[in-house]
Amino acid sequence: MSPARKTLKILALIYFVLGIASLVIGIAGIATGKFESTYGPNAMLATVVLVAKGLIDLAAGVAGIKGANKPSQVGGAFKLGIVAAIATIAQAVLTLPAFGGDAINYGAFVIVVYDLFFIQQAHDIKAENKDRL
Repeated sequence: MSPARKTLKILALIYFVLGIASLVIGIAGIATGKFESTYGPNAMLATVVLVAKGLIDLAAGVAGIKGANKPSQVGGAFKLGIVAAIATIAQAVLTLPAFGGDAINYGAFVIVVYDLFFIQQAHDIKAENKDRL
């Protein structure tokens, strides 16, 4: 197994854990309604995006593990990584009111960098697989 495949597998496992955490936090936010005090009028939309991001992260984790094990199937991980990065950016925009509207959401920035690293690893595996054929 190449270093890129090992790295993708580790990143995919982290995605899986992040997906579960996002789902738990999102569902708890919907159930309790406590996001309204933090996110204001965008609370329900932010919660829905958080749940959607959790589902995307879970799917990216599964696709990443499959792609790391079988490089011919890494295309799904690549595409879901792009969708996850877009969802992270949407989540960051929706959480700006919680930071006063003018602060930077550093957590979202770190996660976008993580998303981009995941995409890069999936792309490297895609290139490795092309070279083998």
